Amino acid sequence: MADRKSTAPASSGSRQSAVPPSVWFDRIDGIVVAGLLALVTVAWCWANGKWTPAAWSEPTAYLEPDKCDVVHALAMMKAAGDGQFVPLAWKNVAELGAPHTGNWNDWPLLEEMQVLLFAGLAKIFGLYGGLNVGMLLGHWLAAGTFYAVARFLGCLRSWAFIGGLAYGLAPFLFAQSPHHITTEYVWHVPLFLLVWQWVSTDPGLEWGSRRFWFAVAVGGLTGLQSPYFTNILCQLTLLGAAARAWRLRSLASLKPALAVIAAAAVAFAVMNMDTWTYRLANGPNQGALVREYKWLEIYGLKLVDLVVPPVTHHSAALAQFAAAHRAGAPLLDEGSYLGIVGIAALALLVVTAARNAADRRGESLPAAAWQVLWIVICFTTGGLNAILGAFGFTLFRTGCRYSIVILAIALMYAAEWLSGRQRQAEAKMPADTLRIGVLTAVVGLCLLILWDQVPRAPTAEQTATIARQVEADRAFVGEMESVLPEGAMVFQLPVMDFPESPLPGISSYDHFRPYLYSRSLRYSFGSMKGRPREEWQKAVQQKLVEGAVVDQQAQKIRFNIANVNKAVDEIQKRGFAALYVNRNGFPDRGKGLFEALAELGFDAPPINSLLGDLSCLPLGKPPPAGN
Repeated sequence: MADRKSTAPASSGSRQSAVPPSVWFDRIDGIVVAGLLALVTVAWCWANGKWTPAAWSEPTAYLEPDKCDVVHALAMMKAAGDGQFVPLAWKNVAELGAPHTGNWNDWPLLEEMQVLLFAGLAKIFGLYGGLNVGMLLGHWLAAGTFYAVARFLGCLRSWAFIGGLAYGLAPFLFAQSPHHITTEYVWHVPLFLLVWQWVSTDPGLEWGSRRFWFAVAVGGLTGLQSPYFTNILCQLTLLGAAARAWRLRSLASLKPALAVIAAAAVAFAVMNMDTWTYRLANGPNQGALVREYKWLEIYGLKLVDLVVPPVTHHSAALAQFAAAHRAGAPLLDEGSYLGIVGIAALALLVVTAARNAADRRGESLPAAAWQVLWIVICFTTGGLNAILGAFGFTLFRTGCRYSIVILAIALMYAAEWLSGRQRQAEAKMPADTLRIGVLTAVVGLCLLILWDQVPRAPTAEQTATIARQVEADRAFVGEMESVLPEGAMVFQLPVMDFPESPLPGISSYDHFRPYLYSRSLRYSFGSMKGRPREEWQKAVQQKLVEGAVVDQQAQKIRFNIANVNKAVDEIQKRGFAALYVNRNGFPDRGKGLFEALAELGFDAPPINSLLGDLSCLPLGKPPPAGN
């Protein structure tokens, strides 16, 4: 990637256009990276209690309210493994959306290659094992990429290692796992720092150079992944190039930057082709992707969340402080905590920038400070992103996700600054003294990162609960498949929209649970909302509950038998062989519904989950009235 011979990095820690040594990654670096990844692996296993093959075969979360979206991630993995989630192709899942097929084409999902990767891992390690390996891989890639970028920028191995460890074990990554498997993949963000430096400093990003093609490749790779990070790559690439163009009074430096942005845009467009062509063929669906303005406020970036640790912190005092803060905060967060090392790195950047500004050395302000400032202005609650949202552009609703970009910028700045200071110290201190001091600092920081950023391991009770939930669902579906004919269709109650449409007592994707374990059964849930084809389900449910009244004394719902009969008749006419009821979706846990069905003659004992939340009632032809 280097185009010129090396010059020594500046000791001030500010970003320069200097190129690191041509041999910036050697055999020793390979050993260091191996040690880094080994430490990350131990930390991840520690955080998730994954020390045995049996533990690896269970998910790290399942039905917990804050991470229950993992069921959707698993459903995508299963569909991809079954060949029904092919990147760039229309996605119609045969086992979902019965009596039709589940339409997954109206939601613009860019991270299809990542889903395919996780599905491939599931083929090797099983559904849950593949999920776990994929999560660990996300940490590996983040740590390794950060280290490589830091070394390319001229950082010493010790500080590149600390930065890689802090980034690879970022609280953000743990907070996004396992329910947001695509958002967890932030390994490419450190590469942005190279692109931003190249477009904003001399000699610039020369058209056609190795750096140019590398930057274009970064743009293309980024466009294949989460649009949140594509967004910030493009913004700061354009702003950095514009700043250099202004300084040089020439627009020539904008051309390479626009090429990087174009590469990201092309990749973005390619990954959207299936959605766009589906809409062209079937008409637009305005109801599929709904982004209300309020979420831009609720999930905006908040500076306070950068310093508030998670409730899973090893310190009981800090965990209690975090719980009290979360209980009192009206807005939400997705893991913005930078960690003590990250906070210190950000503080170093802020202090340096403030000191330079106070000394009226504006030209010496670190570029990293301007980058962080832009992210804060843009994505904090009520910032520029919210202003755009007020005018209808609400795509980037979760601004707190940009905390991981701030962390990458701050850690890299600190690694460069410390490397510069160490090089200065080499001329003033005995080598042995300096070596011992650096080694002591590195060991101490490693221990601090492990204690501060790695969550507490799950308790034996938590692990047992997840295993019990998984086994209960597996056994429940197994019994359903032993009773119902192969390929039978199952109507799921209460009727739920897909995606992002929870009901009281039921998370958005809970109806996917039986699909995860089924071999041949088909389910009514799972086709995207907003198209008229699925509206019949709501009409059936409306008929089912029409005339129902709450019997407070009996603590149940009394259904109108005639209306229940009409609803069930419609379900049977459409070919469904069973009713699946999530009892958590009914105030009386389905007691009144099953009594009404029994009165109609469907009085066989339902199949019940060992958890007591799911029931399935086969809809064999009821006996004639009066028998």
